[in-house]
Amino acid sequence: MAPREPVELPAERVRMPAANADEDQEIWLLSYSDLVTLLFSVFVMLLAITTLKDQLPTTPLPPDAPAITVPAASAEEEPAPSPEPVPVPIREDPRPRLDPDQVAVEAPEPLIDRWRARLSALGVPPGVAVSVRQNRVGIVIGDAILFAPGQVELSTPGRGVLRRLLPVLLAAPGEIVVEGHTDAVPTTGGRFASNWEVSTARASSVVRALVELGVPARRLSAVGYADTRPIAVGTDPASNARNRRVAISLQASEQ
Repeated sequence: MAPREPVELPAERVRMPAANADEDQEIWLLSYSDLVTLLFSVFVMLLAITTLKDQLPTTPLPPDAPAITVPAASAEEEPAPSPEPVPVPIREDPRPRLDPDQVAVEAPEPLIDRWRARLSALGVPPGVAVSVRQNRVGIVIGDAILFAPGQVELSTPGRGVLRRLLPVLLAAPGEIVVEGHTDAVPTTGGRFASNWEVSTARASSVVRALVELGVPARRLSAVGYADTRPIAVGTDPASNARNRRVAISLQASEQ
């Protein structure tokens, strides 16, 4: 078998592998340049941080140093405040009243004058007084007008006084409270252990008489205060006489 003769390749095809080898050898330069750029950036950042740190103050500020304030927002940025409601003035009722839930009555002085004139027209004795306590009118009768000394049963003149008061009591609306009062002199012996029993018994006697005169029993009530609500200060005979009384309390109304 005859030997094969060598084949000659074209010159261009022989030079191509050499060119590709050169390009492969230069690719690493791109990565190297990127790495160098990255390191340079890191060094620049470190230098900047070190420079900024050297410029910061190393000692604390003195106590009297002015505080650092943040500028407030301008008026244009702040919302406009809403107008406050104008309070409506409330007119106080000058008329006296027992508490805010009760109906006020007129001033005491004109009311007392009218009641005195009314009682005088009915023929009530001058010793019967009138008082105003908030929304109540009290017809104050001394015990000497209604009772004999040391007694709790109504006397004949006392029953006559209640009969004269009957038109006013029937016309007055609401509840009628009969209050019994005594002086501070304690009871000695007898059927009553203390002034509580005396004041309650006298108020009950007046209530029984008013029921007999025609006042509805459901409107009446009796209460004894003994000597706990004096109207005169002192223990002299005149003060004791003023404190021994019966008060008929009515609702203050002009109906």
